[in-house]
Amino acid sequence: MGETTVEVQVEKIFKHTRQGSFGTRARYKDSCLMFVRFCSENFKLQNIRNLHDKHLAAFIQERQKAGIGAKTIKNDLTALRYLHDQVQKPRYSLSDNKQLQEQFGVKLEKTTQVNGDRSWTDSEYKEMLRIAEELKQQDIADCLKLARTMGLRVTEAAAVSRAQAEYALRTGVYQVKGEAKNGKHREVALSAEGRAIFERRLKHTDRGRRLFIGQGEKTHKVVNRMQKFVQNHRDKVITGEGLANRVDKRDGSARELTFHGLRYSYVQERMDQELAKGYSRDVAALKVSREVGHERIDVIKIYEGGKQKS
Repeated sequence: MGETTVEVQVEKIFKHTRQGSFGTRARYKDSCLMFVRFCSENFKLQNIRNLHDKHLAAFIQERQKAGIGAKTIKNDLTALRYLHDQVQKPRYSLSDNKQLQEQFGVKLEKTTQVNGDRSWTDSEYKEMLRIAEELKQQDIADCLKLARTMGLRVTEAAAVSRAQAEYALRTGVYQVKGEAKNGKHREVALSAEGRAIFERRLKHTDRGRRLFIGQGEKTHKVVNRMQKFVQNHRDKVITGEGLANRVDKRDGSARELTFHGLRYSYVQERMDQELAKGYSRDVAALKVSREVGHERIDVIKIYEGGKQKS
């Protein structure tokens, strides 16, 4: 049996979209294809423009009957909203999870789970920078700094364009655009380290180009190289303090140092700064969550890794 009409439409959308990382798009595509097959079989859906809340609600109920966990279902819903954002002139808007629960009676359990910290200590971060610079991997050192001082994901750091850097230098605000996870735009203050990096690299970056991705290079390959660098050298920088901080509460093992862990360090530092200004924890968490591309304060509990302050 061949592909349905809506499956062909989904394949076409994901062939042309460039929002999010390569890996994220691949995961989203799998969820979306599964969803439209369900809609084709149960609703005879033939046009992706006709996606409706009722389709989401029925899909949630079907996944729950199959024993699929709340976290996986929420990830599926994130993928479907990503798909909906790419659709040209959709007929309906899609409700958020809370509205779906209220309108259709579906229940989605809270999935926030703090299993441990993933942040780097200052000494681990500085030593990794030293190694990168010693090995003349300045692009990696620069992206490590952008992740640590501006909370950028590795893909977001690697994909900085000349236009984005110029805007940040003019305004003091860095705009994360289509390279963001889920394609969700956000703004973050330009750090002193970021300013120095942009000023230096703009001298060698042509208009229309990216600061860390050369002519003919693929973003996901550059990102993979940066992640591999951290993997290959992390054993040289790990400290006893870091190991103790990163104990996984589920099994007592220590979480590995990863590029993403620098966002944990950024969030924890920013929370300290906002709390020191006298803001309540919820107000501080909402502000910081927006800086890192979320809109939920409970996400900050994960980034704090159980080190919450009142």
